[in-house]
Formats: sequence, structure tokens, C-alpha cells
Amino acid sequence: MEPRRSIGRLAGATVDPEQPAIVVDQVTETFRLFHERPSGLKERLYRFRRASFTDFNALEDVSFTVEHGESVAVIGPNGSGKSTLLKLLARILPPDEGTVLTNGRVASLLELGAGFHGDLTGRENIRLNGAILGLSGAEIAERFDEIVEFAGVEHLLDTAVRTYSSGLEVRLGFAVAVTVDPDILLVDEVLAVGDAEFQERSLERMRRFRDEGKTFVLVSHDLDAVRDMCDRAIVLDRGRVVFDGPVVEGVELYKQRVASSAAPRVDRRRGPRQVAIDDVQLLGSDGELVSDIARSSNLVLRVRLRALTEVEVCSVGAVVSRGDGTHLYELHTTWQGVGVGPLRVDQEAVVEIRFTAHLLAGHYAIACSVTDASGRDTWAVVAEAARFAVQPAPGGAGLVDLSASAVVTDGPARRTGDGKAGPIPLPRLQRRQARG
Repeated sequence: MEPRRSIGRLAGATVDPEQPAIVVDQVTETFRLFHERPSGLKERLYRFRRASFTDFNALEDVSFTVEHGESVAVIGPNGSGKSTLLKLLARILPPDEGTVLTNGRVASLLELGAGFHGDLTGRENIRLNGAILGLSGAEIAERFDEIVEFAGVEHLLDTAVRTYSSGLEVRLGFAVAVTVDPDILLVDEVLAVGDAEFQERSLERMRRFRDEGKTFVLVSHDLDAVRDMCDRAIVLDRGRVVFDGPVVEGVELYKQRVASSAAPRVDRRRGPRQVAIDDVQLLGSDGELVSDIARSSNLVLRVRLRALTEVEVCSVGAVVSRGDGTHLYELHTTWQGVGVGPLRVDQEAVVEIRFTAHLLAGHYAIACSVTDASGRDTWAVVAEAARFAVQPAPGGAGLVDLSASAVVTDGPARRTGDGKAGPIPLPRLQRRQARG
């Protein structure tokens, strides 16, 4: 049975408001990594075997939907599949499995100036590149002056593009792409090139595009630009979607995963191993296992330990930290006047640590340890005994929940949003309500 694969448009170049702007359904994209590829027919016949290769899944079972007017950032480490995903959306690559559908005219800023011919003039390349992007001759003529003004190449318009600097060529490519007036704009790292003035003008043009209610998908390692330009983030890691939600939470998760992968793993255990940690559970107030909680939730960390030798007294510790290893809170049972023991060989004990997670949206980890009563010798450590995520909620952004509230003591006041994932600027909120 052939794998299901499809790529196309939901409604051609006309936008169907009843359908999403982008649909990606169970998409997998596989490339072959050749280990030793014969360079010619003679070598292939001599070796009498095929080239050896390994299949590499650049994307694996990726699914998401983007509605009209959404601004979405796709972030993740190098090699996570971000550019491959945009090439699928731009119809440059077909998916090996799954479905990719777009609803409306798509313009992609993946490789600026990729359609330019070095021996043609700037004027001729504007017409050529505009035609490649789907503009008619009349549309190119109508927007020609706007393209030239934005690119700032009036004095070089009738000069061969091969004489342009790389920055001027990028300016011209961007100017042509953004004047296509698409319904869906795909941008891949183009904000990292050009001078500061060009980058600011590019950002301003894309803000205007976003504020007009168009759909916008951005791939960038500039996390400040991601937070500024987008409301939603999709985090990719090794070709899979590991997060899809508010941009503030997505950026924080990405930063934590990067810092966590770069942090060295240190075994803090010293001295004889006298106690083993057999099980650790994170429970909610109802006694059920939890991994996703609301802010300021009551939690129970249940630690089951077992003595390997006779133990007079020991202490159980817990450290709550962010994914990047930043310690937020630490406690040990002996600090609270509670010791565990005496324990016979193979005797078990269960320790419950109860706390309230006064944390804002983000991803957190808990490490557990068992030490002697003084805390000097560590007998057992579980570096990531439990992980949990705090859901976004009204109140603010940051690290800890201060239970703040805002009131207007003088002058008129109004409700501006649902409080999810931080503030929403009032003009954009009004536009969204008007659309729907």
C-alpha cells in the first residue's frame, strides 16, 4: 500500500474563509544520507553493489493547523526540520507521507534572490522574479516603483545584478517578495541579513502585513523578533513537534531545552551507596499523577526509598528548577526537623513533600536526593525525578506567581482580552473581533 501523500491548495489562489489557512496532517519527510556513493557507472559495475545509505526523517508525523490571521513562529535547534517544513508549505518539496494544504496565495522568503540572474539588470530581474512569484505583467508594472523605492537601488537599476553587493541583492529580493500581496507569508531567517536599517524596515513591513490580518509563518533564531512578531510558537526537535502554544511559553521552553542539552551532567553522589530511590511520583491534590498544572497548584512529591545497608537516619531532598538548571527552590527533610530512619536492610520508607507551585507558565523539573543527616554525603540522586508544566493563565509573565492584580482608580476602564499568554494590543484585538 502506497503511503498517503498530498500537497496542494484548499481553494486555489482564492481564500476560502470557511477553511483554515494552512493544514499539515501527519507529514513525514525522509532524506537519504549516503555513506559511500559510487561516482560513476564503471565504479558501480566494479563494486557490483548499490550505494549504502541511511534514511533520515527530517520531519516525522507533524500535524498542526493555522487559522487565517495567525502569526506563527517555528523555532528549534539547527537540523530540527524548520526549513524543510517551510519548503513543504511553499510547495518546493512534496511530503513523503501526509497532507500539506494551503488556502490562498502563498509568498515565501526562503532564499532571497534565488531567482535572480546575475547578467540581467535590476530592472529585468524585478520582472523575472515577479513572474516567478506569480505576478502578472500588469501587476509588476503597477508595483514596480514601490519595489525600487523599498529596495533603494534606483541608481543601479540598469546595472547587472552580479555587480551588486550581497546586501543590495538581498534588499531587492525582499522588496519583490513582499509586494506580491500574499494571503500567506513564509519567512525563513531573512531578518538575519542586511544592515540594521534594512532589518528595521523589513520588520516594519511584516508588522504591517500581520496587522492587515494576513497569515504569517516565521522561522528565526532571533527570539526577540519571534516574541515581537508572533502570537503562537511551534517548537520542533529532531523533526517532531514538542510544543504548540503561546509564543512566550514556547520561547521559554526552547531556551530551557537548549540550555539543558548544553549543561554538563554531574554525578553528585559521594561516599558509599547506602540508600536507593526506587520510585518518585508527582501527584495533584486529588492524589492523581500530574504533568500539566494550573498556576499555584498544590502538589505532593512522593519518594519511595529502600535501605541497602543499615541506616540510622537519612534526609530526603528535592530541588525544583527550570529546564536550564536554574534552581528555584530546595529543601531537605532534616531542615524541617524530619529524619528518616532507622532502617533495616531492604526496608522501605515513603516520604511525601507537599508544596504549592507559585510559578507562572513554563516547564520545570524536580531532582531528588538522599543524604546523610548532615547533608554532606549524597547516597542517591535522581536528576530529573519529575517534570511538569504550568499552564498559561491571566496575571503576567515571568517566573514566579506574585498573585498581582490591577485596578483603575481614576478614569475609564474596559476589559481588553481573556488574559491568555500575556497582553493583546487593543487595535489587533478589535480587528480579530471584526473578522469573526
